[in-house]
Amino acid sequence: MKRAVTQKVRDYREVVQAIDRATQEIPSLRAVELGAVRTETGQYPFYHLTLKGAKTRNPKPRPVYIGGGIHGDEPGGVWAVLEFLKRYRSLPDLYQRFEFTILPCTNPFGYEHSTRKNAADIDLNRQFKNPSPPPEVQYVKKAVGDRPFLLAMEFHEDIDTPGFYLYELTQDGDPSWGREMIARIGAKYPINRNEEIEGLPAEEGLIHRENSDEDFRKMLEQRPDWPQAFYHYANGSRRCYTTETPVHLTREERAEIHLLALDTALRKLWES
Repeated sequence: MKRAVTQKVRDYREVVQAIDRATQEIPSLRAVELGAVRTETGQYPFYHLTLKGAKTRNPKPRPVYIGGGIHGDEPGGVWAVLEFLKRYRSLPDLYQRFEFTILPCTNPFGYEHSTRKNAADIDLNRQFKNPSPPPEVQYVKKAVGDRPFLLAMEFHEDIDTPGFYLYELTQDGDPSWGREMIARIGAKYPINRNEEIEGLPAEEGLIHRENSDEDFRKMLEQRPDWPQAFYHYANGSRRCYTTETPVHLTREERAEIHLLALDTALRKLWES
């Protein structure tokens, strides 16, 4: 099924230009075009970025995944990734301790047209158990393979939420960092404190699941429409976070919230 072409509200070329600038400014940043997302109205290059720190006495930086824009009507994730690239050189003591795998914009058509789904009217974040997924998901899997990350962060947004909230998946035995992430964000920005969010029990903005949770384990085994976080988790990633920002805030505020969550998790990872 193909969706009717909608009007462009953003320009993906600006994302490409930002990536090009970052590769010139950050010597260790490598940008690879995995292929093109082809639609009736044109095609979009799909980028996979890698960024390895060069800290002294740190020969094996810890692996971290960052992704944005799988839902095109949630542009704050893309903006946060681009802002991260701008900030990278200004925070070397933190960022250069890690090896980042970055997918800046998984759904470029959706990003340009502000649609949740891709040009074929498919929700890409429900395709990660599909043996024949859309090209965008194939590119994601090509970029990350079955690699277990110590931290996997996906930047999302919610058009209905009054404040920030967070999905957290942890492997058994790994303590939760979600409350600290929310506390840091809550010092400046609103938090969704509803006891139920998106049909799931929540505690002060945190939706936490782990493998010892029998209901979650069954859902992981039986659910056919995996989101990307389930894919990372099933491949052994230790902590998988989906950050959800409220869209009533400004572009700058939404990007900052995502990066506050990321920075908090990175500091916890380095201390662990």
